[in-house]
Amino acid sequence: MAVFFYLVEGENRLYTVLAIAGGFFALSAALFFQSPLAAAIAGLCFFLSLLFWKYGYAMVPYFTRGAKIVEIGRNFEVPPSQDVIVGKGSGSFLATVFLAARLYESASEKSEKQKLVMGEMFEKAISSAGFPFKVCALVSPLDLKNEIEEIRTRRSLAEDRMGRLKKGSKHDSESARLEREVAMWSRQVEKLTSGEKPLETLFYFSTTASGITKEEAISRAKRQGEELSVVAGSALSCEIVPLKGEEMKKCFWWDFFGPTDNDDLQDQMF
Repeated sequence: MAVFFYLVEGENRLYTVLAIAGGFFALSAALFFQSPLAAAIAGLCFFLSLLFWKYGYAMVPYFTRGAKIVEIGRNFEVPPSQDVIVGKGSGSFLATVFLAARLYESASEKSEKQKLVMGEMFEKAISSAGFPFKVCALVSPLDLKNEIEEIRTRRSLAEDRMGRLKKGSKHDSESARLEREVAMWSRQVEKLTSGEKPLETLFYFSTTASGITKEEAISRAKRQGEELSVVAGSALSCEIVPLKGEEMKKCFWWDFFGPTDNDDLQDQMF
């Protein structure tokens, strides 16, 4: 049996606040009744509040899937899998999936010939997809305050992961991806230290499918998402990954209300 509740923006914050409130309630009960059980529950609630705040985007989909929770909004809903948004229009069900594009090389770093080839490949990807899809780019000036040190830290973490994989002589595809990531961070450090004023860009895709039943629409949308990740990833030479939970819902809300400033964008980045 599925449990329904109404969807609001910022689920991570909602679950965090609920966990903190539960923790204070249990702590009060522990102090008043001198109950070790209530104290343990309070500690668990405070621990969960930290997890939801830091890793809610990854935890919430598993939690809602296990509890069979369906989130309800105005004319749409998010099923327990937390990987698709479902609505209804013109007598049929509609389902939309969102995918993020992880680009490890800027177009400005390519030669004119490479840019031309990439444009031709993207045109071929659009024509071969066989269904409509939306490409979104969220662009913001990058605040250089502490940015160089953060990028160097990310580069070091990627180098460390790459080194561990190479020692294990496994995951060749993951090692290749990490090599591109390290090269990307190195190029960014070089650009920032040269005085160039950079832009931060977030690319994501979405595609919608229809069906007579809700299940049919969801199945079609997921198949389209899988096909889109292959054709667009090959055309752009990047990694296309499906979005779930809070990350997916951010893209959905951005269709209505985008980030208001750089700090807001950083807070919502995934």
